[in-house]
Amino acid sequence: MRGWNRFVATGLLCMCAIAAGAATAQETGPSAMDCFLPAFESGDADAVAACYAEDGVIWFPGGPMARGRAAIRDGFADFFAKSTIKDLSPTPLGSESMGDTMASWGTYTLSTVDKATGVETTVTGRYTDVSKKIDGRWLYVVDHPSDDPPVEAQAPGPDS
Repeated sequence: MRGWNRFVATGLLCMCAIAAGAATAQETGPSAMDCFLPAFESGDADAVAACYAEDGVIWFPGGPMARGRAAIRDGFADFFAKSTIKDLSPTPLGSESMGDTMASWGTYTLSTVDKATGVETTVTGRYTDVSKKIDGRWLYVVDHPSDDPPVEAQAPGPDS
């Protein structure tokens, strides 16, 4: 009987692993990022906000949380009023999906030009987001990009 229990347990573990693999591999098509990138790079706050669910949430890097599509739109409009987007390059590191919900994470490099001074700035950061398929479109429900912390000056070593 112990052999049978081990066989059943092994079989159940294999089925769970196969099901988990299918759940994570099923979504390889469009994502909320496909909506976000062209809208962000064009500096269009309305188009960016349309990539978020009506009750979506974003924590702006170094700034406040915005809840709801209107507040998200206003946050991006403020950013675009001050900066011209030169380039946004995301590097996806992973994603997991289950049904109509997907979590994604990665890093990014963002280059902007300050409209008042003409100074170009490049920042790097990371993101974690959750999107949901709503009315046939993937929309962000939670978006949390954050800039990388500044590199601290290294302390002098023992040979300095």
